Amino acid sequence: MAKYLTAPDPNETGWPKGVKYIIGNEGCERFSFYGMKSILQVHLTTLFVAAGMYREIGSENAQEMVHLFVAGVYAFPMIGAIIADRLLGKYHTIIWLSLVYCLGHFVLAIAENSIGGMWLGLGLIAIGSGGIKPCVSAHVGDQFGKGNWKLVDKVFQAFYFIINFGSFFSTLMIPWVKEEIGTSVAFGIPGVLMFLATIMFWMGRKVFVHVPPHPGGRTGLLDAFGATLLFMGFIGLPLFAWGVLSFSANVFLTVSSILIGLWVFEERQAIKQDDGFLAVMFCAVESLLKGGGLKSRQSLDASVPADSMKRHWFFGPAAIRFGEEAAEGPKAVLKIISVFFLISVFWALFDQHASSWVRQAELMDLNLYAPWTDSVLMSFYPSQISALNPLMVMALIPFNMFFLYPFITKRGWEMTPLRKMTIGMATASVAFVVVALIQARIEAAETANSVSVLWQFFPYLIMTQAEVMVSITGLEFAYTQAPTRMKSTIMGFWLLSVSLGNKLTAVVTKLPDMDLLTSFWAFAGLMAAAALLFALRSAFYKYRYYTQ
Repeated sequence: MAKYLTAPDPNETGWPKGVKYIIGNEGCERFSFYGMKSILQVHLTTLFVAAGMYREIGSENAQEMVHLFVAGVYAFPMIGAIIADRLLGKYHTIIWLSLVYCLGHFVLAIAENSIGGMWLGLGLIAIGSGGIKPCVSAHVGDQFGKGNWKLVDKVFQAFYFIINFGSFFSTLMIPWVKEEIGTSVAFGIPGVLMFLATIMFWMGRKVFVHVPPHPGGRTGLLDAFGATLLFMGFIGLPLFAWGVLSFSANVFLTVSSILIGLWVFEERQAIKQDDGFLAVMFCAVESLLKGGGLKSRQSLDASVPADSMKRHWFFGPAAIRFGEEAAEGPKAVLKIISVFFLISVFWALFDQHASSWVRQAELMDLNLYAPWTDSVLMSFYPSQISALNPLMVMALIPFNMFFLYPFITKRGWEMTPLRKMTIGMATASVAFVVVALIQARIEAAETANSVSVLWQFFPYLIMTQAEVMVSITGLEFAYTQAPTRMKSTIMGFWLLSVSLGNKLTAVVTKLPDMDLLTSFWAFAGLMAAAALLFALRSAFYKYRYYTQ
């Protein structure tokens, strides 16, 4: 590692040499991910029907599988961040997990006609994509120093543009390739793009700033191993194994993961005491269970202020052991998580544009006709309609920033982050009311596939507006409300809220008598209730901004 830069040059005022490799890598990777994801619902439905299921049951199973996959993609960043920060560093984490990512695409391309093969390929992609997700944007920031820090906002704008650029074109192209050339090629092209992304990232290795992991070595290995076991025990197994394995097997694996993880954590602490999120939380919980919190607070002398963290009912013992700054971080994280919990419901709705909305499009007239004639100008595939989302995102962001938010603010109602998110969640509920009304019209039509797919333009527009108000604002909220030491941790929990939302969709989809129309109304009501609870929570939230 010594042959590479470990910190940016503070005198560099131009663009870092490694940025072009990272941007190119992100463009290819996002094309591969969204292209592959765009055809999952349709292809998996075909596989389940071929296995002997009725089409409605097959499409429900496909939707469940799509959302479990997305849940995995957004759950594994918790592990990827630990591996990058504590053991391997961002560069090596991205390279090695990108190869896992490529292997997953390869499996999809050669085993696309097997449900087991699809599970294996998607599992590898979830590990690879999820593992690198928390590392890439942070690796971009690592390239900038004091001299060129003013360019950081521009590089993230380029990042956001390339993500939507890749998403738009892949969502149009890959469904066409699937239908016109073949499924294997449709899954193979994203694999080739991901391999090119990996090569492009490797080409930048000599000009990247490689921030070394801390602590690294044996201690870093124990950090990564222990955190992975605890993650699997508390989150991974309950999310993905419960309901698949037997009850006794689930209990055994879950309890074993937690106990071994705690043992590894204690071994790590014996080498050198850590004061991170887990260490502070375990100290606070242990003191609470042993009743030591009250004693430790009573032992403080009068010079300790009444509002000191050392006098906190839960974090007091941790503040005494690790310091007030270390204890303040987890407290802020738990406060933010109380907000994120309800955001999970939003993600349960939003990610359905790749599943239930595709199912609805399959039941619609996919032709675009010339005005006042029956002449077909062009035809769509069901999976292509979701390309509206990235196009609308790029249009609505400047509309909100330069018109909508200033317009509302000038009328005396400040658009705080939580207010934006509350409105966005309510807006998502409206989007599902609209798709429910469209579904009711489809089911009432006397002729199959007679309702135009262009009607989906309206729920896409409404849901994309909700996305801009919730997703982008949520990232801003999470970053500003988390102390410096906890910013990576809170981003992991933000991504985990996406995972929990997709798990919720997978569960609701498999409930008895949950046809499309019923599910649309159910999610609309669930989102409205979550928005109301979120508004109540927001009313009592006290902002505290932490800057770098």
